[in-house]
Amino acid sequence: AGLMIKHAVLGIRLLANMVAGHLVLLSIMGMAMAAASAGGALAYGVTPVVIIGATCIAMLELFVAFLQAYVFTLLSALFIGAAMHHH
Repeated sequence: AGLMIKHAVLGIRLLANMVAGHLVLLSIMGMAMAAASAGGALAYGVTPVVIIGATCIAMLELFVAFLQAYVFTLLSALFIGAAMHHH
């Protein structure tokens, strides 16, 4: 049961990191939509900042996803290796 719990916790951690990255992107894009609905001049100033910020956050999210997948794989291999009995 301990092996299954460890893997479930790793999977939940991976899911939480991906959801957090998506929520940050949605909040940045939500601020852009709020600025666009507030007025025309403000939208032209905010739009380039939001595009650059969203692109940087998306690249960071991609890096974190690969890093989390690597950590998940490494820890899974360690947990499975520790659970096996060698004769």
